[in-house]
Amino acid sequence: MTLIPIKKSLTFIGLLFSTYAIQAQDTHPLKGKVLAESYCASCHSFPAPSLLPKEIWRKQVLPQMAAFMGIKSAQDTLGVWENKPAEEIAQLKKLGVYPSRSLLSKEDYKEIVNYYLAEAPIKLAPQKPKDLPETLQGFTPKKLFIEGIKSPMTSLVAINEERKELIISDANTNQLYVKVQNDELFTLPPTSSPAVHYIKKSPNTYNFLSIGSIAPSDLSQGALYEMDLNSNSWNQVKDELSRPVYGIWADLENDGIPDFILCNYGNHGGNISLFMDGDFTTNPQILGGAGARKVEVVDLNQDGKLDILALFCQGNERFSVFYNQGKGQFESEKILLRFSPLMGSSYFEMRDMNADGKLDLLISNGDNWDYSSVLKPYHGFRIYENLGGENFEESWFYPQYGATKVMSLDFDDDGDLDLATIAFYDELDNPEHQFLLFENLGNMVFKPKSVPEAALGKWLTMDVGDIDADGDSDIVLGAYSHNVLEFTKLLIQGVEEIPNVLILENNKY
Repeated sequence: MTLIPIKKSLTFIGLLFSTYAIQAQDTHPLKGKVLAESYCASCHSFPAPSLLPKEIWRKQVLPQMAAFMGIKSAQDTLGVWENKPAEEIAQLKKLGVYPSRSLLSKEDYKEIVNYYLAEAPIKLAPQKPKDLPETLQGFTPKKLFIEGIKSPMTSLVAINEERKELIISDANTNQLYVKVQNDELFTLPPTSSPAVHYIKKSPNTYNFLSIGSIAPSDLSQGALYEMDLNSNSWNQVKDELSRPVYGIWADLENDGIPDFILCNYGNHGGNISLFMDGDFTTNPQILGGAGARKVEVVDLNQDGKLDILALFCQGNERFSVFYNQGKGQFESEKILLRFSPLMGSSYFEMRDMNADGKLDLLISNGDNWDYSSVLKPYHGFRIYENLGGENFEESWFYPQYGATKVMSLDFDDDGDLDLATIAFYDELDNPEHQFLLFENLGNMVFKPKSVPEAALGKWLTMDVGDIDADGDSDIVLGAYSHNVLEFTKLLIQGVEEIPNVLILENNKY
């Protein structure tokens, strides 16, 4: 599974600031704090002023917030309607993204802005000290180059253990590739847009999601494809999807027929769509909203029915559960954890990290392509321990700028779960640390390890699995050069050729 670079939409009532109210005012900041906490917390977690430097609030975040709150001068200055097709403008108006009238009085705006500018720091503190990585032993790095692609934009890497193959998608051409065991590379039919997720449906039957637009967009241009090797067929089974990024098959009704759960990340819109019995000809059941990033199905309340656990990103970042009521019906969303809209949540897994029989939450927080792209000390990788009764408590944090994805694996086959991580949204100060493997030492202590070859590219995608069928877990990283500047940075650091994929082959067996 891949993480797609997204610009956050800090949405609705929490976005309380105007461009014309950023000058100092002779008011008391306490009133502004009360107003901010009241309005912001009604929509998402309250973003404390301490989370961003003063100038970032002033020049980058507040103007965007003003536009979302209906301040026409801000909308005009930012050109929110410019360079957008009529179809997308119509969708934005339908969603009410940029209101035609101000949602708060000018006086209240001023109070809130004054509070943020009075309380925000000049600059953010550096990250807290952390254990520096050791050199990873026991893995053989293998570089994979695809002919004709000099600046890779790998939007998908996925290990198909069933066929001992590696699946790759590149956003330059929307082409899908398959690497087989003897390292030969074959092509599959191209998708209409970059493929970002591979899904196993049944033996020799697989699905692919193409996102539509990697850049933030409210156009529904994504699609779902199905490849059936039993009948040697390839079909587009659903189109006009709102930036789909994740899907999973699960028998939610316990009737022996798999249902399909789809995460439409969207931009200002989006949702979780349930296609019961995998019937894509009917209207899906809709859960949640914008920023639906990933789901897992778990019987969280132990009632014998599979519930849906979901991570939502964008402005209203949260980890939620939809309890299964049976017969294909789900309760309203219940939020288990809420995060700051600046946290940059990007991926999660549910795994029992302390062997107590309960599934804990692994999560990466570091998406930094938003209106405040400054290095944030609170970005990194976290474990929230499952205390039971819907209670999760942070028990481990490793600071890492640009944290993108965390996946569990037992790389040393010692019976506990280790962690593989990538950090894409960083400044390449320590490029070899973009990939880290954390060895589990027990009691929530993890030792980071790195490989020099991780400095060869910027890794947006990652998967773990046994790619060579030798009984141990391998790791695959996909390089993504988002723009010329990032490509140039790598060249300046001495990287002569960027591999499309870096395979870390485990030599345990």
